[in-house]
Amino acid sequence: VVIHSIRLPKQSTVGDVIDDLKTKVELSHPEAELRLLEVFYHKIYKIFPPGEKIENINDQYWTLRAEEIPEEEKNLGPHDRLIHVYHFTKDASQNQLQQVQNFGEPFFLVIHEGETLSEVKVRIQKKLQVTDEEFSKWKFAFLSLGRPEYLLDSDIVSSRFQRRDVYGAWEQYLGLEHSDTAPKRAYAANPNRHTYEKPVKIYN
Repeated sequence: VVIHSIRLPKQSTVGDVIDDLKTKVELSHPEAELRLLEVFYHKIYKIFPPGEKIENINDQYWTLRAEEIPEEEKNLGPHDRLIHVYHFTKDASQNQLQQVQNFGEPFFLVIHEGETLSEVKVRIQKKLQVTDEEFSKWKFAFLSLGRPEYLLDSDIVSSRFQRRDVYGAWEQYLGLEHSDTAPKRAYAANPNRHTYEKPVKIYN
């Protein structure tokens, strides 16, 4: 994860920010495309369209994250879905009800029709580069409006995600429940994971 501050004229667009970033970061390949995300409390709330004016973006409270768009996301099949995946732990200190607390780096994942949780888990472990020992402790849940529904390895993940609108679907996500061992952020150092993070500060 690399932090960049960018100074651009007020009338510049998100596309201009991305073009500027491409000159500052090391891409996985010359044709790689970047996107700019709005991240708040470890959830992805928005993918900025390239034509949006930067003067409309309030980065005082929100983290802006730029990342490469994975090739698999560019070639979605008619039955593929792009879902939100967030890390969470449960905090029982507030009251008797255990509150879901998100942490870490949220990300998108393509899931295929009929794919079981066990198949999805293999791809998540590879993406995050988590050891077998650590990964065996993780629990997986479908969360809607903060309520976890724990999944079995045989469950079909896509059956839980019926919405195709990924831009407004942060209230439904695949949750990875495990202990928050920050600040290690091990997978952010993954050389195959190209993320350039906040603040992508924009001065205008």
